[in-house]
Amino acid sequence: MKEAFKPFIESTIEELESDSRFLGLAIGGSWTRNEIDEFSDLDLLIICDTGQVPDPISMRSLAVRLGPLVSSFTGEHVGEPSLMICLYKLAELVHVDLKFSAVEELECRPYDPVVVWERGSIVSDVIARTPPSPPSPNQQWIEDRFWTWVHYAALRLGRGEVFELVGFLSFIREQVLGPLALHSAGFPPYGVRKIERYLPEFARRLEQTVPTYDLESCYAATLATIETYRELRNTAKPAVEPNSQAETESVRFLKGVATRLT
Repeated sequence: MKEAFKPFIESTIEELESDSRFLGLAIGGSWTRNEIDEFSDLDLLIICDTGQVPDPISMRSLAVRLGPLVSSFTGEHVGEPSLMICLYKLAELVHVDLKFSAVEELECRPYDPVVVWERGSIVSDVIARTPPSPPSPNQQWIEDRFWTWVHYAALRLGRGEVFELVGFLSFIREQVLGPLALHSAGFPPYGVRKIERYLPEFARRLEQTVPTYDLESCYAATLATIETYRELRNTAKPAVEPNSQAETESVRFLKGVATRLT
């Protein structure tokens, strides 16, 4: 599948070579794990000289030159203003992330990308002398907040705000349950992405946390969310200090609200 991206990568390298601001090109994401398939994004890391990260207008100008651009916008919504998110019409419609990064920023990276072009060995040298810092969920941070989140869910249940509660349970699944399970199994803790492939048994367990548009279903999914979280917390390493009072009171409040549903 990597071969399908080769012409686009080659044209990108040609553009970067002609501009002295750019020092290298690397590929991240599924490419680094040899998991590229027909539904994969292409995550390109464009390494720039110090102080030479382009502004949004210049970023888009480069994006236009790389191929048949259908759409593009910057990544402020994910906290990445130096990210240009693009759709290209290649053989098929392809999502390409162009992340512009100063060379010194490589010293703080979550994983090692695959370098496909560089001036000399400047990019490879940075990667060789500095280890990556893989992301990991802060389990105590989560515990300190989880039971207040449960109380929030109970309030939505009590008011009958089903859409809000359905969305909130999705937030917990993506920000807590999925990352904790993936991390404990040695996978990147990116929400619930690829969890069906990596952890099929746990994915089936997560089905219980997905409600239908119904208050009783939302309540059952909230209870399943709590039990799943407790199991993950109990196997956490290092051990998490439970907030026992918050846990007891929030669960009691939730169950009290549920009694009013019948």
